[in-house]
Amino acid sequence: MYLVPAVLAVAAAVTTAMVTGGWGWVQEQWSAPPGLTVHAALGSCPVYMDQSLDELRRDAGSHQLQQGVAVTAPQDDPADLTLTLQAKTSQAIVVTGVTVRRLSAAPVPTAGSVVNMECGGLMTPRVFDVDLMAEEISLRPVSRDSTKAVNFPLKVSDSDPEQLSLQLFPGNHDVRFSVEVNWISEGEAHSEKVADGVPVLRVTGPGSLPAYSYAEVFAKS
Repeated sequence: MYLVPAVLAVAAAVTTAMVTGGWGWVQEQWSAPPGLTVHAALGSCPVYMDQSLDELRRDAGSHQLQQGVAVTAPQDDPADLTLTLQAKTSQAIVVTGVTVRRLSAAPVPTAGSVVNMECGGLMTPRVFDVDLMAEEISLRPVSRDSTKAVNFPLKVSDSDPEQLSLQLFPGNHDVRFSVEVNWISEGEAHSEKVADGVPVLRVTGPGSLPAYSYAEVFAKS
């Protein structure tokens, strides 16, 4: 019968693949669908805390500032949502854009404090400005230092990830928002919702809140 040679040929191909590339190669080619992993981190140098300076000092602990709300100050660096994009397999996928939706916008809080922390970083991501109060929110590519502005689409794979920096501008508002990364693989459109460990992302302007340095908050009385 003609099926026997065909079956033997397939078996030989699989055996060769396992010998040369390992069983992981076979699993990836036959069972692993293309996908996108998105790691997100929302932060800023100044953060909003719903406590007074005395309350912060009484409950002082650097870990509590990690729960603060990111603040964009006009004279300071904007709050930053960093997205690291990596394909789940070696098959490259095309990231076509990022969709940002404003869920709510309220006045900046009038009680609490802004704490300015020291910030720094080593990586050079693709940078985009995001006006969260625009009627239609979009990402505007910008250059930073020696890095040129780069727009979508972007190609990523498991060995060639991309990092995006979304600089968030809420104006003088307290904004809650959502973010989705849009991508295409094998002609099919997909989206991946972004979360920084919370159901809703949030950033605020500085308003007229009192601001303190990190040292002032954790100074020993």
